[in-house]
Amino acid sequence: QKTPNPLVGKQAKSAADIIESPLLGTANHIQLKRLHPNIIATSSGTSGKPIEDLSKESEVSTLYGDYTNAIKSAYKIARHFNSTITCPALFWLQGEWNYQGYGSGLTSGSKSTFDKNEYKALQVTLKNNMQNDVKAVYGQTTTPVFITYQCGSQYTKGKELTIGMAQLEASNEYDDIVCTGPVYPMTDVGGHLDANGYRWYGEMLGKVYYKTQILGENFKPLQPLELSRDNADPKKVIIKFLVPKLPLVLDDKTLGKITDYGFEVYNNTARQTISNVSISGDCVILTCAQNLTGKIEVVYAGVNAAYVSTSGNGRGSGNLRDSDDYPAIFTYQDLDKKDENGNYVYPRNANDASATLRPAFEPKDTTGNVIYDKPYPLYNFSVSFYYAIPDGEQKYTVPNLTSNQTLISNCG
Repeated sequence: QKTPNPLVGKQAKSAADIIESPLLGTANHIQLKRLHPNIIATSSGTSGKPIEDLSKESEVSTLYGDYTNAIKSAYKIARHFNSTITCPALFWLQGEWNYQGYGSGLTSGSKSTFDKNEYKALQVTLKNNMQNDVKAVYGQTTTPVFITYQCGSQYTKGKELTIGMAQLEASNEYDDIVCTGPVYPMTDVGGHLDANGYRWYGEMLGKVYYKTQILGENFKPLQPLELSRDNADPKKVIIKFLVPKLPLVLDDKTLGKITDYGFEVYNNTARQTISNVSISGDCVILTCAQNLTGKIEVVYAGVNAAYVSTSGNGRGSGNLRDSDDYPAIFTYQDLDKKDENGNYVYPRNANDASATLRPAFEPKDTTGNVIYDKPYPLYNFSVSFYYAIPDGEQKYTVPNLTSNQTLISNCG
C-alpha cells in the first residue's frame, strides 16, 4: 500500500512572509490519516476583505467568482480522469476586516458591517450560496459541512465582541456550521499567525473534520453553557462550560499568562477587580473584590486582555482550555534552526535575512521547555465571549445548546 505524499506549498510570487495556508495542514492531516486518498484542496480566499466583498450578492466585488471558478476547474480535472468528485467540507476563515470596519458593504458607497446580527445573516447566506453552488456543479446530493473558526486575537474590537459572537452563535444555531474555535493559542507575529501557527491551526481544522465527518461526533468548541450568581457569595459569578474533554485547565504554557486568565467582569457597566479565578469541575468561578448586584457582564478573551509578563499584545487571548489529547501529525518547528554549516534551515524575508522568526512566546511543555519537534497540542481553548446576567435574574442560559450537548455539572 502506498504512503500518501503530503501536499507541498509553493512560495507565492508576492509573498512578504514565508508561511503556508492552513489548508495545507488540513488537507495533509486528512490525507495522512488515510481518510481520503485523492484530495483536491482549493484555496480561493482573498486577504484583507470584509464578508460583503466575498459575498455572491456584492454589487462592488466579483471575488465570489474565484470560488465558483475553483470548483468548476476541479470538476474539469475529475472529468479528465474519468473520476467523480464530491465536496465534503467548506472551510471559512474570515472576520477580521469586519471587526475593523474596513472595506465596502454590499452596495457602492456602503460600509462593511460591525453588527452581530447583520454579520451572522451575511455568513449564513454565504454558506448557503457556497453549498448550493458546489452541489450544482458537482452534481452531489449531500450538503458539505461549513467548518469555520472564530476570528479575534489582535483584531478583537468592542466589549461585546460582535463578530466573534456572530460566528459562535451561527455555529450553535445551524447544524451544518461547525466552529473549530479561536486562533489565539497559536503562535503569531503582529497579529497574523506565523508558519507554525498556520500549520497548527490547519491541524485543528483537520481534527474537527475527522471528529464530525468520520466519527460522526457533534463537535462544539469549549464555550459557556450558563452564567449564574452565587447565592452564598455575592462576590462570585459561576460560569458552567460545555467541555469537549475534561478537565478544564488554566494554561500558561501553551501561550503566555493573561491577566486574570483573560476574564473580565463588569457590574452595572463598571469594570470590577477580579481577586480569584478558580476551576471546579466543568465550571470557572470568578471572585470579585466587591459584591455583584444588578447587571453582571462577563467578557473572555476581549479587547482588554493583556499578557502578565510576555512581550507583545495579549488582546483577544485567554488561558482556559480543555484536555483534548487528540494527536497531531505535524510537529512544532524551531524557525531559527540552523544546519551543520550555520545556515538557517527555514528561509526568511530577503530584506531582513538575519532577523529571528521566533514569536515573542513559544509553547512550552510542563517542564518549561519549548516543544521543538514535538506534536502541536490540539487542545480546545475557550472561544472568546461576551454574556450578561440581567438585573434581577439569577442566571443566563446560552441559547441553542441542547441538553444532549450538556455535560453533567459538578461545580463546587
